[in-house]
Amino acid sequence: MLNHFIKEVDINRSTRIIMLIMFAFSTLAWGVQPSAGADCQAWYTVQRGDTLYKIGLKYNITWDRIASANNIANPNKIYAGQVLCIPKAIQPQPTKVPTTVVDTNVQSVKTLTDVHMRAGPGVDYDILGIVKMGQVVKVTGVSVNGLWWRVLCLDGTIGSCWITAGAKYTQIVAVSGATPTPAATPAPTAKPVVIPTFKIVSVVRDQSVTIQTANFPANMAFKVLMGAYGTKGVNGYYVTTTDSGAGGAFTATYTIPAALKGSYRIAIRLEGSGGYFSYNWFYNNTTK
Repeated sequence: MLNHFIKEVDINRSTRIIMLIMFAFSTLAWGVQPSAGADCQAWYTVQRGDTLYKIGLKYNITWDRIASANNIANPNKIYAGQVLCIPKAIQPQPTKVPTTVVDTNVQSVKTLTDVHMRAGPGVDYDILGIVKMGQVVKVTGVSVNGLWWRVLCLDGTIGSCWITAGAKYTQIVAVSGATPTPAATPAPTAKPVVIPTFKIVSVVRDQSVTIQTANFPANMAFKVLMGAYGTKGVNGYYVTTTDSGAGGAFTATYTIPAALKGSYRIAIRLEGSGGYFSYNWFYNNTTK
């Protein structure tokens, strides 16, 4: 009987200890409660992998406002399952629209990265939210120094809502009333520049190489030069002079100079008057 009583006492004590441990862990996991003055637009349950920055992007507010509303001292420590108060976005007062705004023919801009929407044209103004990368927003004005766009607010109204006009962050996508550029007087049609080329058709090791040309000018004498690979045949060994005849495409076979016999790769060049030339290279192996 005594043993049974002792076991019940031990069980009750163990149960109380477990409940105290669970309470302690739940207190650590959930953190402190939102501040009494927090005005929440929503309640968000933290998922694995979440950060305050990512959560802020979902609601177009900055991470520091979420941290402040939930009394989070260390913004890097949030836990899966933790419920956060998402504070309401700061609504700009229409009566505070700065007089520094001027009209512009720019109708809309696209964000090239995530940018802050501010309550005025400068980094000293409050952050109202975040405009995500790739979003197109309507422009309602520009600052006098041209550095800030006044855009529609997050709720679609016209107010003191500004984003940077820096070229690294925003790009103009629509302009109204643009003066059309007068059509330029067409220039005389230039004759297409023809570049002579040739390809290697066949090789007989240490004896000859056969080529086929394309786009060669007519009735022009071309010197045939061969040299070491990588030289493009410049100042190479003179082989012969060939006439392009009717031009265009023709096939010709040239003897490999004795000085280049035994070479692994050989450069070949056809060089004519008037600045025309073409070059290629080939393996000094018999082709089948």
